Amino acid sequence: MRKLSYMKYLTLLIAFAVAAGSLMAQEDNNTLEEQTVVIYNEYSPVLKDASRIQSLPVIADTIKVEPKFEYSVMPTMYRTSFTPSKIPAATVKGEALKPLNTGLVKIGYGNYISPFAELYVNSKRQKNYSIGIAAQHHSSFGKIKNRLNQKIYSGYDDSNIEAFGKKIFAKSVLSGKVYFSSNGICYYGYDPKVYGNTDSINWDTFDYVDTRDEVEKQRFNRVGANMTFESQQTGRKHWNYKFGAGYQYFFTKTKDWQHKVDVVANIGRSVKNASYGLDIDYLFNANKMAAYANPNIVGANGGAPLPRISSKNDMFIGAKPYFKFENEKWNIKAGAKAVFDLISANDPSFYLFPDVYAQLNISNTLLPYVSYGGHLENNNLEFITTINPFVNSYPSYYNTTYQHEANLGLKAIISKKIYLHINANYSHINNMAFFVNDTTIPLHNKFKMEYMDVDRVGAYAELSMRDLTPGLDIMLKAHYYYYIKLGDPTVLNSPKIADARPWQMPDLDVSLRASYRLTNKISFGLEGYFLNRCYAKEFVAGVQYAKKMKAVVDVNLFGEYKFDDNFSAFLYLNNIACQRYYIWNNYRAQGFNALVGLTYMF
Repeated sequence: MRKLSYMKYLTLLIAFAVAAGSLMAQEDNNTLEEQTVVIYNEYSPVLKDASRIQSLPVIADTIKVEPKFEYSVMPTMYRTSFTPSKIPAATVKGEALKPLNTGLVKIGYGNYISPFAELYVNSKRQKNYSIGIAAQHHSSFGKIKNRLNQKIYSGYDDSNIEAFGKKIFAKSVLSGKVYFSSNGICYYGYDPKVYGNTDSINWDTFDYVDTRDEVEKQRFNRVGANMTFESQQTGRKHWNYKFGAGYQYFFTKTKDWQHKVDVVANIGRSVKNASYGLDIDYLFNANKMAAYANPNIVGANGGAPLPRISSKNDMFIGAKPYFKFENEKWNIKAGAKAVFDLISANDPSFYLFPDVYAQLNISNTLLPYVSYGGHLENNNLEFITTINPFVNSYPSYYNTTYQHEANLGLKAIISKKIYLHINANYSHINNMAFFVNDTTIPLHNKFKMEYMDVDRVGAYAELSMRDLTPGLDIMLKAHYYYYIKLGDPTVLNSPKIADARPWQMPDLDVSLRASYRLTNKISFGLEGYFLNRCYAKEFVAGVQYAKKMKAVVDVNLFGEYKFDDNFSAFLYLNNIACQRYYIWNNYRAQGFNALVGLTYMF
């Protein structure tokens, strides 16, 4: 590096000298003279950085050649063949069916000398048929205290037995049953405070009220059979049908009887979301009532008491065409029912009732609905005794017509566990039957029917909570009724009858049932009933007045303990508050009663 510096300096010095000499030579006519050059500093030349060309050189080609190809495909199909190998058909195996119990025996015993027994026997699981029998018995032989704390016999017994069967065909099912039932009661309901003060009654003749063997009794017996044949086709391209027929013979201890025959038929078809069809029913019953209304009335020449004999025959034919439409949002039904009364003592003999229903589905949560219709209720001794067994058998019976029934309601699925149903309704009813004490007998301890035309509004609420917490189920129901008018059925458009009341019909009833499964072995629960006050029609010294009956509060407890899957013990504690309430006027219910027993399944 140092040698190179010296060379630079030397070269620069020579160049400078030559240039100076040349200049002097030109100036002095090419005469070279001596010059003196004084250099004060050392010369340091600086070389600039070289710049290079950034882009590569490009040769412009004036001749551009684009390649072109031409080709063609000549497909040739070759014959091929494939034969799949055979494999065995796949089988789907379901879960093994659990064995079914084919029978149950339940026996128990309670205070008031109350035996209890139930028996169920059914055939094992079969593909083509099913048969079985069932029998129940519950009775009581105890006494209760009346208003004067006198013990009176209040026994009863309920028994029934039936055999049933079912035959399953490819596209239909034939089913039927035969049965017999017997219900015995005693007419123990009289009020000595009311009737015991009258001089016209010789109470010595009624000493039997305090004994079991001589108390006046009644027994209702039913024997019958029915059969149903119906289709089991689920497709929408087929006509579905259902045919049924039944016969029942009803007879009592007091020689009352009834023969009843009923036939029903339905045929219908579904097309996409719509269905249509026709219901036809036929009812015939022949009734004869032969009760001794007053044992103090004797026959001619001092003979046997004269019986009051009455008869009532009914024959109805009904036809109800209908149309239904249902999809994800709507459930609509439109139809009408025509009823022909072929043996009619009163006009009209023809009834026409609408049958309309519409329900809207809002997000599978709220289901508001509205309906309008009506029906005919056939009143006879057999039907009435299922409501009030203490009725006297001789009075005349009239059919009740529910001419207008309108409903506005809402069903709400609050959650998977909670369901709510509320309803408001209106009914116009002709010949509605109410129970009043029969004053033609000395003790007034039987009832007869009193008929009135009724305009009634009501409300209904139901709350169901299933498995609210593990093992807890609650069901609550309530009905409320308000009678706008109680009119005389013998007078057309009659005004409200003075001092008339819906005799022995409470305006509010509430029921509650709650059950809890504590473990697989222990379960228990509670049942409660509330009936608001109502009024009974009373006569004292021939003067009518409305007797206010107290509200009914009945609370019951029950429990079960399982020793194993087939054997358990049960306990029922009824009327735990020991309330002395009355079922019907002067008919007091039993006080606290307990029933304990065992259940065995086999």
